[in-house]
Amino acid sequence: MPFAPEVYNGQLISSLSSALRYGSSSLSDVPKLVKRVLQQEMWRSFVIEQTGVVAENRSFAEFVTRKPLEGLGSDVKTIQRMCSDDAETLDLIDRALKEEAKHGGDRKSVSVKGMIHSLDATTRDRSSQHLRRLRKDFPDLHKRVLKNELSVSQAAIEAGIYPKRISISVVSPKSAAGTILNAVDDDYIHRLIEELQARR
Repeated sequence: MPFAPEVYNGQLISSLSSALRYGSSSLSDVPKLVKRVLQQEMWRSFVIEQTGVVAENRSFAEFVTRKPLEGLGSDVKTIQRMCSDDAETLDLIDRALKEEAKHGGDRKSVSVKGMIHSLDATTRDRSSQHLRRLRKDFPDLHKRVLKNELSVSQAAIEAGIYPKRISISVVSPKSAAGTILNAVDDDYIHRLIEELQARR
């Protein structure tokens, strides 16, 4: 007889699987469900609601890629994209993948092998890279991101690991000039004018 936690894990994972499968309004629930699955490591062992069988996964990557009902039948990149507005969940995903990569993954699982080989491509995602760098070198900014006091981009810019960027409409020179003037200081403006004149 499975322990109660495994039954509860299965109920929550069933909700996550349904949100992914049926989409629409349920998609908004995905980040918070993924967060709970990761925080409590529910993906390791859970009771499948439909069958009563205990499913066990050796890694988070295996859980994500494994076919339902033992897994989500998805891929890590999709899960990251669906959680892109939740910095804390992205950070948890990145930690789980980094830990799996550090230990070489589960060599017994074909699905995990494939995922480990593609980890570099997955973790090249800019937000994940910035979160990792902030966590390692700028813990105070990292905490502010997790508290939703700063976005990942804002914290990365403040830390100096990502350049400040602005969007400029080229339809109207006047509008473009106004955007630039509002974003930079006088010294930058002078250097920009010199650069433009030198290129004429």
